[in-house]
Amino acid sequence: MAAKVKVLPEEVVAECQGYHWTSTDKDIEGYLNSLLDPWGPSGSDPNPDYTAALQAVELLGGKVVVYDRTESVENVVY
Repeated sequence: MAAKVKVLPEEVVAECQGYHWTSTDKDIEGYLNSLLDPWGPSGSDPNPDYTAALQAVELLGGKVVVYDRTESVENVVY
């Protein structure tokens, strides 16, 4: 489960994998990691990296460029 974003203003690429952000821009990396819940993702979220990516682009602008989606069975409560 990983997600990659390009955030504005300079389309910096950052990747969230295992509920941890990495980027060549260490300021962006630190900021994005500070947005993550220190207790970890919700157990009810099947795609926490994607959820974190959506939050990042909502706050900074940009777009999610790629993400791994967890397979799930329709109508099953996890």
